[in-house]
Amino acid sequence: MNRTIAATILAGTLIATGACGNNDGDEETNNGVATSIQNMTPPTGRATNEETSTSGSADLGTLDQAKLASFVVAFRTGYSELAEDRDDESIEAIVLQSCDAIGAGTDEEQVTEEIRRLAAHHRNEPTQDQAEQIYDLITPACPS
Repeated sequence: MNRTIAATILAGTLIATGACGNNDGDEETNNGVATSIQNMTPPTGRATNEETSTSGSADLGTLDQAKLASFVVAFRTGYSELAEDRDDESIEAIVLQSCDAIGAGTDEEQVTEEIRRLAAHHRNEPTQDQAEQIYDLITPACPS
């Protein structure tokens, strides 16, 4: 059930990301969305093959920038109370630190508990179910 919810949020995010992409008006709106989704272009206009190094473990490697941007959009969309007045870097830190923990072999339960701590904001803390959904959104963004 949690994976279904997370997949739904991610699908909505990908559509929203494409809709917010760089459409210069030369294409029809629907075509622009489809093109953005096919190319997985984040709202910043960076291509999917761009990657960013994580600030943690050297073993972890690099993180796909499009996946990171998609997570930020999904987090803002699905968890507005946790994203309110929060900058993108703060939300990206949830992914970076969680991916570091996953890469270090930390079990899912401990990572989920860390996600609850990292995602908490302005006296709002995610429920256990929300933390598990956020975990499901994070794992595809982590390098293999």
